[in-house]
Amino acid sequence: MSTRDQILQALRSELEGCDQVKAFWEQGSTAMGRADELSDLDLHVVVEAGAAAEAQERVERALERIGPVDMRFLVPQPSWHGHWQAFYRLAGTSPYLLVDLVIMESTASNWFLEPEIHGHPSVIFDKEGVIRQVPTDSTEFAGRLTKRSDLLMLPAELFHVFVGKELRRGREVDALSYYQGAIIPRLIEALRTRYSPWRHNFGLRYLEYDLPEPVYALVRELVFVGGPEELPAKTERAMELLRETVAELKQMDLVAHLEQNR
Repeated sequence: MSTRDQILQALRSELEGCDQVKAFWEQGSTAMGRADELSDLDLHVVVEAGAAAEAQERVERALERIGPVDMRFLVPQPSWHGHWQAFYRLAGTSPYLLVDLVIMESTASNWFLEPEIHGHPSVIFDKEGVIRQVPTDSTEFAGRLTKRSDLLMLPAELFHVFVGKELRRGREVDALSYYQGAIIPRLIEALRTRYSPWRHNFGLRYLEYDLPEPVYALVRELVFVGGPEELPAKTERAMELLRETVAELKQMDLVAHLEQNR
């Protein structure tokens, strides 16, 4: 069975000798100091402008020598982040050991290197010292949070009543969809902004790390719904918590809040 180290070494051997490849590093759980035997491989490659296709060919050649690749998903372009990305699963490896590869051109601006958000990369090679981490501008980021907070409360206030409406109609799945779509995502973003502001838009992922234990326990209770009979009380409690959190955020100095949570 192929291991993380075997995959990393094969990719390094293939990429490091290519003049158009500038840097190669591991992100994800490794960058956050949380990698375990179930972690996948979050890999980032920086190449010269126009060289993404060649880098992709080299990556796939290296993986096929280990694998072979039995499943490949190419993210449709243009991707949300503007880079080339693909996911690979190798035959004979753990199904958890996916290779999540992002290839970024050297002219791109977002390399996912904000230390407050993505941790500290594990550098495999960096030929020209292009991997540089600098503190994120808290004033600019606070502006983003302010714009987002304005969008949290109003949609939830408008649509949370639809949970009860659909229950009265006997459309229980529709009621659940409003609870999960209109209330829970906004509650989670508000709580993240309150307790882990740099990662406000990470959704339900890594909540046990980013929220205080009592708050996480409450969120866990609200997220899991055992049946439609639980929806009215959970909707009321979720909305109550959302209102409290948004009101608290409005009283906060978000720049100072960000600085305290670096």
